[in-house]
Amino acid sequence: MRFDCIEKRFAHAFGAYSGVVVRHPFPFFIIPILITAGLSTGLLRHEQAFMKDELELYTPTDAQARKELSQLDHLFHINDSDPFYATRRYDIRRAGYIIVTNQEEDGDILNPLVMHSAMQLWSIVQSLTVEDEDDRRINYPSICVKFPIPPEFSKALHSLFAPNMTTPEEICVSNPLVEIFKLLLVSDRSFLNRSIDEMTLSQISDAIQFDSGGMTHLLGGVTLDDDKRIAGAKAMLLPYALRHSSDDEDWVAEKWEVRLADFLLQYDSPIIRASWWTYETLAAESARDRLQLIHMLLPCFVCVSIFTIACCCVFSWRRSRPWLAIGGVISAAMAIASAVGILLLAGYGMTSVAYSMPFIVFSVGVDNVFILLSAWRSTSSTETLEHRMKETFADAAVSITVTSLTDLISFGVGCATPFPSVQMFCAYAVAAVIFTYIYQLTFFAAVMVYTNRREINNRHCIFFHKLKKDTLPEKIAAQGDRSFEKNTILAQFFRTTYSDFLLNPLVRIVILVTFCVYLGVASYGCTKVKLGLEPNDLLPENSYGKRTLMMAEKYFSDYGSSLHVWMYNLSEVDVAPRKIWNVLEKEVELYEHTEFTASSDSWLRTFLAFVKQAGLLITPENFVYILKNVFLSQPQFAKYNRDVVLTEDGEHLEASRIPVQLRHVGSANQSRAMRLFRRLAETSELQTGVYADFFQFAEQYNAVLPGTLSSIAYAGVAVVAVSLILIPEPVASLWVSFSIVSINIGILGFMTFWSVRLDFISMVTIVMSIGFCVDFAAHLAYNFAKGQNMDGSERMRNALYAVGAPILMSATSTIIGVSFMASAESYVFRSFLKTIMLVILLGALHGLVILPVLLSMFYCGGSSKKAKEHIDAVDQKLQAQYNNPARTASIQFLSNPDLYTMPPPPSVEYSLSTLEFNRTQSRPLGAPPALTGSPKRELSGLSGPPEYEEHDPTGLSTFGVSPAVVANTTGMIPMRAKLKYPSSMTQRRDSESRSTPELYYPS
Repeated sequence: MRFDCIEKRFAHAFGAYSGVVVRHPFPFFIIPILITAGLSTGLLRHEQAFMKDELELYTPTDAQARKELSQLDHLFHINDSDPFYATRRYDIRRAGYIIVTNQEEDGDILNPLVMHSAMQLWSIVQSLTVEDEDDRRINYPSICVKFPIPPEFSKALHSLFAPNMTTPEEICVSNPLVEIFKLLLVSDRSFLNRSIDEMTLSQISDAIQFDSGGMTHLLGGVTLDDDKRIAGAKAMLLPYALRHSSDDEDWVAEKWEVRLADFLLQYDSPIIRASWWTYETLAAESARDRLQLIHMLLPCFVCVSIFTIACCCVFSWRRSRPWLAIGGVISAAMAIASAVGILLLAGYGMTSVAYSMPFIVFSVGVDNVFILLSAWRSTSSTETLEHRMKETFADAAVSITVTSLTDLISFGVGCATPFPSVQMFCAYAVAAVIFTYIYQLTFFAAVMVYTNRREINNRHCIFFHKLKKDTLPEKIAAQGDRSFEKNTILAQFFRTTYSDFLLNPLVRIVILVTFCVYLGVASYGCTKVKLGLEPNDLLPENSYGKRTLMMAEKYFSDYGSSLHVWMYNLSEVDVAPRKIWNVLEKEVELYEHTEFTASSDSWLRTFLAFVKQAGLLITPENFVYILKNVFLSQPQFAKYNRDVVLTEDGEHLEASRIPVQLRHVGSANQSRAMRLFRRLAETSELQTGVYADFFQFAEQYNAVLPGTLSSIAYAGVAVVAVSLILIPEPVASLWVSFSIVSINIGILGFMTFWSVRLDFISMVTIVMSIGFCVDFAAHLAYNFAKGQNMDGSERMRNALYAVGAPILMSATSTIIGVSFMASAESYVFRSFLKTIMLVILLGALHGLVILPVLLSMFYCGGSSKKAKEHIDAVDQKLQAQYNNPARTASIQFLSNPDLYTMPPPPSVEYSLSTLEFNRTQSRPLGAPPALTGSPKRELSGLSGPPEYEEHDPTGLSTFGVSPAVVANTTGMIPMRAKLKYPSSMTQRRDSESRSTPELYYPS
């Protein structure tokens, strides 16, 4: 069954369109250039549109963590002006740290030399200055977040830390560790020669630092003696925090962080080693790869251009087409510039991931050049330019439309994924695919017209001057020029040698067995796929940020950030006869001392201890009053004010927040920890929320697998629908669908063996692969389905002949183009490179090996017996014509060996015996015989004599005619004979038959 009504209409429409381009090429040439020039002005604002890489870009837009953070901020909002307590902070903006270690690997830092160097470093950091908008010099104490000091320490600290004090009541709290050691040194507590009591340090730090547990958490790799005292440490954490509540403050804070990073990059000490992380680290380090990719665009353009030119040139100054190749490359480049420009003008942002789009779309956009060129080479050189262009576009434009639509669908589905960075990448890719398609049908079509006119006018392929007369077609025929045959030697290889290889039964068995093994290995790899992107994967390989994250996980994984647990809507809960404080205490205990948590800093526990110590009796009636007016009014309990929310009338408890200390939460178990805490919250008796700063990044682990599968499903269904509509043979479309499934299984499986995880990067490339892998499969399936009255083997030969070489060239050009992404150092771009190479290699293998074998073996659209009978009938008809004494005919070599019909319309009577040609003429092998004579009588039923056209003397070699077949005819070359009717018969002929009467003798 054939479903080609839509495909035929598309082919007819493209053929008619090409006629307009041939007659008026200049508008199609100049208008895309003017549009590109106008839209390219948007590129001027790409710096302003660039969005810094922040974790939000890699967090699903529908992530539960976003809602949790929003609720936490709504209930327990914290401003920069609020007292700074580390365990109560959930905002990580403009905060960072410096990790100080000994120059010797795992050396102890608790010695005088190291401590002195660390204090020197921190003093320099505090003195770093930047200029604000009023050109005032701003140092760290001027923009740091402040902490209120208890009165008993105020006087001592003011005299000790005068440079860091803005008022006697507050101090920067982001550098407490060095200050405490300095305090101990000044107070003659010579701890450097003996161990330090951990409890003593914690008590001191509780007064001037984050909270009661802060001190010990600022030392990493701590070793304790038998008395549980600190005997040594291998790392020291120096945190900082900057004010950023207003735009001006955030701008100054950003400048200071950049200044800090610049200083530390140049910092060198023979005693200590400094590693650091700032809020700007991710953006600054990923920008290095962005700049590297921008610098690689020109080399990529040059290399792809050279390869395309090489594919378009032959050993003939006339038939080589270097400017056509350059036009195809420029067309793809113009499409990318237009796409990026129009979205930037529309106000779209651009992430570093989106900078990989030009390499992908540029390489794929050039692929269609090979398809159009292959279709042009298949046309008869004796036809007019307009006729050849019609045949070219009718043949290739439908195939290009299928692949462009599938690419568009794949990227369109990517726009619906929940990851903002993927959405931006796919938005630019969608625009680029649209412009690529439009410019290929306009700008590149006009370039084809100008190039082919040059060839017809016998001009030089580079300098356009007139060539000598002896290079004209008639001289080429006489001298046996074989340059055109050499130009298609790869196509002939696919039709003959390679097809014979694939048709060998033993080879087919080996291919099918290997394919089954491939599916088995790939399926096994799918079961071992690793999910999620780790934070350090966003950084270049040699980034200082990556080293810092490794140090932090090595030395400070035991003491992570805090888990925020809050119970809300408590005023609506009836827990009688139990007491609300007892219910809250039981809930808090569930989150303490789990696999990933330690103890909590509970206001409730401290409140109950305070009440007990004060000898107060609490009841449900006076609970809120004592909490509000007695407990929270004490200065030492000020940090708990942000943990309690009362109703508007102040009579009932509305919400309660408890920070729980996290520990042993690394990138490998973040998702598991998040699921545990959420499960506890879901099973709670009270309405409970949980949030930790790693939740947003860990969300991708839960979103990437279902997002990938759903995207594959949506894109796959849409692509299959397009294939069914535009590929004439439904069975071929179904095999294309099978190829999609097979290739995606291969990508998922083999990327596991290539150390690529399933994350948002590989997810977009997998979805993108649906369109890319169809590019190869659809070209082959479309050409396989076009032929009629042929068995599967002959269809396979014709399909490989038509698109085998373009598929190979397309795969090569794409790999050349995307290989420049290897210059980027981060996992993100190398993951892109690896998965795209898998897509191209697996797609090419399916298009050139697996799909031809499957299509030819399981094709059931026409029987080989019917095809053989049809070929025998044609053979007998030709033999009768050859044996006729008057052998004269108008011979025209058709463009495609898969297009032939029999017999001619019954109402038209004609004879092929009126023309005669010389069977014994000496000519080169592969060249057709020359025609001689003229009509001796008119064809019966025609009002005028038939029209004759000179054939292309070298055109037959395009179809891979076997020398054995040529020799078998004793000088006579098997050919298709085509009558060309006078224009007066065109209407009558078209009404009786859709095709011109043709004869075909297969090679």
